[in-house]
Amino acid sequence: MTGAGQALSPYRVLDLTTEIGQYAGRALAEMGADVIKIEPPLGDAVRQTGPFYKDEPGAERSLLWFVLNAGKRGVTLNLDHADGQALFKQLVANVDLVLESHPPGELRHLGIDYDDVRAANPKLVWLSVTGFGQDGPYKDYRWSDIVGLALGGLLNLLGEPGRPPTRARASQAYYHASLASAFGAMIALYHARRTGAGQRVDASMQEIVTFTLAGPGGIAGFWPLTKMNITRSGTGINLGFMVSRTIYPCKDGHVAVSTLFGLHFPTLIDLMKADGAAGFLEEERWRTATRFSPLAGQWQCSQEEATACEAQFARWLEMHTKAELMRMSHQHELMIFPVQTVPENFASEQLKTRGFFQKVEHEELGATITYPGAPVKLSTTPWRLRGRAPTLGEHNAEVYGALGLSASDLASLRERGAI
Repeated sequence: MTGAGQALSPYRVLDLTTEIGQYAGRALAEMGADVIKIEPPLGDAVRQTGPFYKDEPGAERSLLWFVLNAGKRGVTLNLDHADGQALFKQLVANVDLVLESHPPGELRHLGIDYDDVRAANPKLVWLSVTGFGQDGPYKDYRWSDIVGLALGGLLNLLGEPGRPPTRARASQAYYHASLASAFGAMIALYHARRTGAGQRVDASMQEIVTFTLAGPGGIAGFWPLTKMNITRSGTGINLGFMVSRTIYPCKDGHVAVSTLFGLHFPTLIDLMKADGAAGFLEEERWRTATRFSPLAGQWQCSQEEATACEAQFARWLEMHTKAELMRMSHQHELMIFPVQTVPENFASEQLKTRGFFQKVEHEELGATITYPGAPVKLSTTPWRLRGRAPTLGEHNAEVYGALGLSASDLASLRERGAI
């Protein structure tokens, strides 16, 4: 099962990951790699994680399993069994990459170790994605998505000021870890192709999440530079020297705003005046107001004046729907955008035009299911949704048959609990 003409079509991958890394395997598969998902004979734990198709629990109905494992082949293999370990070593001799997320040392305890298997396959890349990496005082701690958010520092930024942190409803740390792992794997594969030498890639969810804080507002840089700990700001942004509201309710939901003060503020005042909603903002001085250091010909309003302005602005926003505000923003080059719900994203003309959502046939369910598609577009070697996630043991005969095992061999292995 190869993605001919795709960027990673020469590569074969064994995927032993749990939820923390399974999206990495899907990303590689849909960029062309032949990814073989290995799971225990009774199935991966993700199969038992809801929500389920039509709310009917079952190993072949988990929507999370579908989205994390689309495009892969699937085999069962018991790594606790001596025959299962022997089979794994046969498989790994003919692949380019192993993805795994076992606790550090667990596979070595089973007699499966990168240093051993690379003797027969020197170009092999072995990527381990775990909560905290392969060493350090936390390496043996258990992890979950919220642990990654908490110890990575991102959780501390989410929520209202003066109240405890809150978490995002959907997993975030696991997806950050998966995509960063896919990136690390591709760099190591490129190096192996150039030099003939594989290597071990050690991905720590905590470090990956911490790295993301270097981005928005340069949060991670504030402490070493200013000894200022940037914390929660709720619906606004708080960088210590200023607080500015960014999320507002409107007639049918919420909008995000990053244009309240500055170059386009006079345009906003004119739009508010046209609706009879400008109030005290009709005073001429507000046309040159700024929240930041005064520019030539402008004046810097106080926090109290800015809060009153934001309240007046909020009353105007509530007169309009998200669609109306989006149209006005486009027409007048403003930065006011809808906070989309999932159903609204499904109906988004932008996402439809770019073909983001794609249909996948599930013949085992007699249904077609809509999937999120490519996060990036390659013009020559495109990301391609290559089909549904595998059913339990679906490709045992195909994959193990390539090793020379017959149907009777597989039946014997199954009876002994090896696959």
